[in-house]
Amino acid sequence: MAGAGIAATVIGAAITAYGQMQQGKTANVLAKRNAQIMNRNATIAQQNAEFNAKLKEREDSRRRKKQQVESGQGIETYDGTNLIAFANQEWTDERNAELIRRGGQNEAANLRMQAGVKIAEGQAAKTAGYTAAGGSLMTGIGSAGSSYAAGSKAGVNYAWS
Repeated sequence: MAGAGIAATVIGAAITAYGQMQQGKTANVLAKRNAQIMNRNATIAQQNAEFNAKLKEREDSRRRKKQQVESGQGIETYDGTNLIAFANQEWTDERNAELIRRGGQNEAANLRMQAGVKIAEGQAAKTAGYTAAGGSLMTGIGSAGSSYAAGSKAGVNYAWS
């Protein structure tokens, strides 16, 4: 009967260790999947920013052309103050489109960094699972060994001895 208790201790430790290893592996797989999603979202953010910047450029170009047509009624459009105002507006519009692009690039870079962190977290969870599993096995074996030693000292006759 004492032998069964020792065997149960070892088996329980092995089951606990296996569960800890599986938990670490699962956490690693989930972290890798989350990282893939973040990398895909980074690409989408960059594509969206480029699309929005092009829309902004097209809209600004139409607006400037309309202003030129409207201001050209009786006034020389490309003379003096008007020319400077249109050049300034074009420069401002170009900067705004560039800011949209830069915002998308920053968002994409941030998502990629987060993906890297997720991968590292998954690897750490996997390593922690293996380490915990090793600790559980050693604790179980140590407990079984102590029980065996105590039983032997007390004169228990184990069937497998």
